[in-house]
Amino acid sequence: MNKDIRFLIVAFDGLRPDMVDDALMPNLSAFFRSGSHCTDNRAVFPTETRVNQSSLITGCHPGRHGMVANKFMEPAAGGFLNTADFDALSTADDALNGILTAPSLGEILHDAGLELAVVGCGTPGGNRILHHRAEVLGNLNLSLHGLDKSATPAAGQTVIDSLGPIPEAELPNKARVDWVVDAYMEVVAPQRDPAAAILWFSDPDTPYHYRGIESEEAAESIRHADAAFGRLLQWRDASGRSDTLQIIAMSDHGHVATHGEAMKLPEVFVDAGFDMAETTLISGTFGSLYVNDIAEQLRLVSWLQAQPWCGPIFARDLGGPPPGTLPLVAAQCDHRRSGDIVFVLARDAAAPHGGLLGRCLHDNPEIPIGFGLHGGLSGYEVSTVLAFSGNQFANAHRIDVPTGIIDIMPTILHGLGIDGPDMDGRVLHETMGGVTPGSEPRIVVAEGANGYQQSLNYDEVGDSRYLAHAQRVGGPPLT
Repeated sequence: MNKDIRFLIVAFDGLRPDMVDDALMPNLSAFFRSGSHCTDNRAVFPTETRVNQSSLITGCHPGRHGMVANKFMEPAAGGFLNTADFDALSTADDALNGILTAPSLGEILHDAGLELAVVGCGTPGGNRILHHRAEVLGNLNLSLHGLDKSATPAAGQTVIDSLGPIPEAELPNKARVDWVVDAYMEVVAPQRDPAAAILWFSDPDTPYHYRGIESEEAAESIRHADAAFGRLLQWRDASGRSDTLQIIAMSDHGHVATHGEAMKLPEVFVDAGFDMAETTLISGTFGSLYVNDIAEQLRLVSWLQAQPWCGPIFARDLGGPPPGTLPLVAAQCDHRRSGDIVFVLARDAAAPHGGLLGRCLHDNPEIPIGFGLHGGLSGYEVSTVLAFSGNQFANAHRIDVPTGIIDIMPTILHGLGIDGPDMDGRVLHETMGGVTPGSEPRIVVAEGANGYQQSLNYDEVGDSRYLAHAQRVGGPPLT
């Protein structure tokens, strides 16, 4: 075990890679050039934050770690679970002795006598997921939503006592992003010295959602988050940690722009004659349907394939795969919590504001028309940021082979000299100057009723799979 090495993960929630340039993010751009930059990094599906946070700290796809969406059905936790709800998530965590069904980074480090510390200003539920067993293990997990929304209130209080009160949230969330960085530099690193730490920035995700991905507020949030990241890089050198602290910069998903009003899908299904008292629908920019039997599943799938607003469809085999669907395992989300039908609303590559590409239909009434959303399988949502810097990693190195959020945890464990469990991700030896492996592009196609056809593109690197994009082939234009 290498006890001298430390890892710091800095997460820019929702950051699209095509928004990283010298004008908007000079510090991250320079970090890309000077470190080991993974240029084709990918999220897991669904491209939602808490799903990808779970993949970050387990090295697994949702089919293994069980965080199959931001909202899903879990009978052992009382049925419907909204993982943004800190109290509901805490109750489920306690009832299940851990909400995740794969070992997490915090647990593995604890078994090795090391600590994972988390400080973040994302959602309270998301912050909890990043180290959901922190209190049991005596670690630190502090949410800037307050001690009552933190997994470790007592440990969090010591940070507040040292640093001062948590600032109020704003949009952009500049004061809280700064507080997260200060908490790590001034308290967490010098006092706790964790083997690994995660700093989660809520920006630019929140401005993307509520001001638009090409808004001035979004740009302002990106510039400020980049400046905060620059302070961390300067501190690493000034504090004498250049030879020990490995820094990982990442994002968890991209964004596209919403197109049209929220679709009110529950009403749409009822109007089509489906008994929604017997079938559970959880909708957003993708939908999960929990059904009772194969006949109803087949009827729903056939109807969905006739709807111009429906994109890719994945389904559980309840006694025969529904024609035209792809199996849940194709999207790596085959877990008992997944819907029996998972469908993605239609997307296209238009530029609604004349700049960034990507639009989606949706059922999220709180998101204004034309503002940012994610969750689906367009390349703009799957593509994410990843780069490494430190004495374990190659300098000025560009990696173009596909990588993913699932690779971060195995790479950290390798750097610490810890044998990890079986994971879906791989150690990124190429970031450390090793041989870059080859990749194999794959595509699967399915044809169903009413002329419906869909395809899923992905890449394989060794035993790891990275989703690229999925689409309805020849679908009608968004209206």
